[in-house]
Amino acid sequence: MTVENAKVLPLLFAAIIFAFLLLGSIVFVACLPLQQTRRFALSAALWCAMWGPCSLALLLCAGLGVIASAFIKKTGDVQSINTPYLPHLLAVLGWGYLILGVLVTATVASATAWLHQMLTQRFTFALFRLYATLVSAGIGSVFGWSLGLWLLWANITQHVLPLWLLGMLVLILGFGATAYKYASAFRGDPPTTFTWISPEEFAGNHEP
Repeated sequence: MTVENAKVLPLLFAAIIFAFLLLGSIVFVACLPLQQTRRFALSAALWCAMWGPCSLALLLCAGLGVIASAFIKKTGDVQSINTPYLPHLLAVLGWGYLILGVLVTATVASATAWLHQMLTQRFTFALFRLYATLVSAGIGSVFGWSLGLWLLWANITQHVLPLWLLGMLVLILGFGATAYKYASAFRGDPPTTFTWISPEEFAGNHEP
């Protein structure tokens, strides 16, 4: 692997993580208009976001497999591991690895989203409102970073930093404040099985 590839990899990994965070943020917003989907908005966003780290894990496993294969075939000649290996991981490993990776990732993401939904439905209202506010503010920051990237892409040079910081602040506060105010709309009905909170704690009616 060349020095140039070593420098590009962190940017590639960051781009993959951000792409799935942005996808999750878009799905979160798409779930908001309907009550039937709003209660699953946070879990749906998490399901999408989980594809980021899972994709990185698959890429790392693929890379390690290619490196191991090169060592075996070249009797430890590390110089044989160069740039042609990076753009041809799929060709080297085959479609089987890609299909298996997608299935494993979908399973992990679904299990994580299901566990998240089950646990958050059993938070007290005060804890859930705090959680929803922080996560929604984080989603606002994802859109804020997207705004910064758009400003760079649009080649806007005048006052770009103040515009980006202002937009970031508005999005974070806007998403966070909205989630805090309408936290109950993200919950649905209180759970009736395997729960450790009462319906009053679920709704926050016990609070003074």
